[in-house]
Amino acid sequence: MCFRRACKSAISRINSAAAQKGSAISIQENPTTSRRQIISLFIWTTLAGLAAAAWTFLRGRPKNYPVRLVAQAAEIPVGGSKIFTYPSDIEPCILLHPAPDTFVAFSRTCTHASCAVFYHPEANLLLCPCHQGEFSAADGSVIAGPPPRPLPRVILERRGQDLVATGMVKA
Repeated sequence: MCFRRACKSAISRINSAAAQKGSAISIQENPTTSRRQIISLFIWTTLAGLAAAAWTFLRGRPKNYPVRLVAQAAEIPVGGSKIFTYPSDIEPCILLHPAPDTFVAFSRTCTHASCAVFYHPEANLLLCPCHQGEFSAADGSVIAGPPPRPLPRVILERRGQDLVATGMVKA
């Protein structure tokens, strides 16, 4: 109650000062917003928030990726690499063979400025020449430079001698 009295007193002072100056500004003591309008506003705001959350959740669901033959295991020597496209024909990726029976693949597009990365087997790194970004060839993580996130990894399956891409894992 003390707060309400203080507010009414302040409103009265503002209105009387405005009237003395001839100003058209005045503050109403009894606002016209009802409880029903406030509750309605609260409900609509909550519904809008829920709709935004649902849209974000559904947008972030995994895509259906094509299953595509990338290479034969025997065609890439240990320490070698192969450039291919996945999941579409315009998205370059790189397949690495860092050790016997170990194959990994990543997007070849740097996460900083979309330049192509190159494999350096002697350092076990993927290097971006544009701004000297360095990525680990083992897991695609950022080692140095300005890239903000790791390289997306291509999910590989070995089916006999075939290396098959089945999806992508975004960083």
